[in-house]
Amino acid sequence: VYAKDLGDVGAFSTVKGVELDAGDNALCDTFASGTVPIPWQEELIETGVFEELNVWGAPGTLPPDLDPSTA
Repeated sequence: VYAKDLGDVGAFSTVKGVELDAGDNALCDTFASGTVPIPWQEELIETGVFEELNVWGAPGTLPPDLDPSTA
């Protein structure tokens, strides 16, 4: 962090001199960052939820829940 003093550091979620308007907020809200804490990811793997959610069809096919022709 490059700052003249500790008062310039503040929260890392804000940048001094930058103001977001409603259009900026709407744009950011349309993106899913996919960032989740590592402990939560590890819990999903350890409990088997990850395997249950990542079931795919044969190579080159979609599983039934993602195939629009089966809806």
